[in-house]
Amino acid sequence: MQSTESIEAIRHYIDTHWAETYRESCADTDKEISLPHPHTVPSTDPMMWLFFYWDVYFTNLGLLRSGEIDQARNNADNVLSLIERFGYAPNMTTRVALNRTQVPVSAMLCRDVYQHTQDRDWLARTLPILAREYTFWMTLRMAPNGLNRAYTHADPATVDHFGELIAPRLSDIPTEPIARQRYLHHKMAECEVWDFTPRFDQRCTDFNPVDTNSALYHFEITMAELQNELGNTDEVALWLKRAAARRELVDRYLWDDEQGFYFDYDWSNGKRGPVVSAAAWLAMWSGLCSDEQAARMVANLPLLERDHGLITCEEGSNTSANTYQWDAPNAWPPMQAVAIMGLDRYGYHDDAKRLAEKYIGTCARNFELTGQLWEKYNGITGALDVADEYKMPPFLGWTAGVFLYAREVLITNT
Repeated sequence: MQSTESIEAIRHYIDTHWAETYRESCADTDKEISLPHPHTVPSTDPMMWLFFYWDVYFTNLGLLRSGEIDQARNNADNVLSLIERFGYAPNMTTRVALNRTQVPVSAMLCRDVYQHTQDRDWLARTLPILAREYTFWMTLRMAPNGLNRAYTHADPATVDHFGELIAPRLSDIPTEPIARQRYLHHKMAECEVWDFTPRFDQRCTDFNPVDTNSALYHFEITMAELQNELGNTDEVALWLKRAAARRELVDRYLWDDEQGFYFDYDWSNGKRGPVVSAAAWLAMWSGLCSDEQAARMVANLPLLERDHGLITCEEGSNTSANTYQWDAPNAWPPMQAVAIMGLDRYGYHDDAKRLAEKYIGTCARNFELTGQLWEKYNGITGALDVADEYKMPPFLGWTAGVFLYAREVLITNT
């Protein structure tokens, strides 16, 4: 366990460096999408200026715990502005990403802000906008089995441009035009989940991702809670009905009772994918699990828990020629967060505390060596020798947000 002094040194660093991640984007350009409020970017690097959708949910965990309530609300309002404008929140605020979104976290993001502000007028304005994003998912991101999938609505020219951008990261892009388009279309869809990962066998749109569907269940339950805040009884019943229907489908397709774990489902071939991944922990984070399922998930923690955190996929999952950053041995901050939240939610406080200690320890040791927080860490060595698809940037963003959340867990569970 790290010393109190080293933990507080990082907290001080975070509290005094948030402002270095605030950016303004008040006008559209030929490349960038404008936002109405100051926004956070993932890194203190002045060259980073884009706003990333699901990153901001985890960043806000830290902003709220640092007392940066106004900026946390700005982030939520920026997401809402994107949904109002496009019907969804793009992966990031650049025009080349207008063909895709990310794991839908807007409802939970707004819930967290509302819990701090208790601004009922703001909440009343927010709920119809959130419902619009849900409609996007339920009309343009559906699979034939009634669950959701990742996808992209890019045209062929945009797909080709995407291939040029990511060519340094992927070694197996086909050259034959039809095969190239098909491969890249799946890879663009993968950016709505994890970019990139061995989970989908290069066929992302053919799968129901565990994390996407867990987040949508959380979305449905959260919308019911927020509608209840405003006394909208009929809306509460509607959202709970949607959640119950999703839970039944998730149990049917994504839950493997023999293994006691959740897997992505290959609906095109009628079978579960084989990759054990940390995406399964979004089921506990969302409250999707029954108590029995949660107990079995906890028993399976050793599948991915290593000395320095929860790795992204089980070793040996990648059978391609590529190096994937969303794979072993990498331990990504958001995956630590959802696992800790899920364990705490179901009463496994000792396990939550253990994962929180590992994450804080990993951050602290590397901070002492480098003076920085980082985008991800090696969950096996505890160092920065990660599987990279690009040069890893120093981070604040979700690394800091999850650090402050994990610190709170340690204090609460002591």
